[in-house]
Amino acid sequence: MTSGNAPSETDDDFARHLDVTLRLLPVNATLASLCIVALVFLETAAARNVSVGFADDVLAVDAMLYGLCIYLILWSGRTSSRTFARRLFNVVDVVFLLALTTMLLAAGYVVFMVF
Repeated sequence: MTSGNAPSETDDDFARHLDVTLRLLPVNATLASLCIVALVFLETAAARNVSVGFADDVLAVDAMLYGLCIYLILWSGRTSSRTFARRLFNVVDVVFLLALTTMLLAAGYVVFMVF
């Protein structure tokens, strides 16, 4: 027996997606900052004639992708359309995972080439 005021399963699902997406907000900010710090580190490594051309380009793109995620998360939380918000949730997931994966590849490259 269900009451008329009980939230539907889709409301719970939407709230869960929104909660997870909002929890990614500080993570994205931290990772964007980490990419910028890594770029500074790589600039000092480049001054020592260490080839890190691939890694610094990837980390710069990753910092921008994390920044894009921040904007998309804020947009998804402020939109009144649930359909559009769900699409933004999916875009945030894809962009975040792409940035995270390429950041890990760049980190592996740096560890292999610099150290």
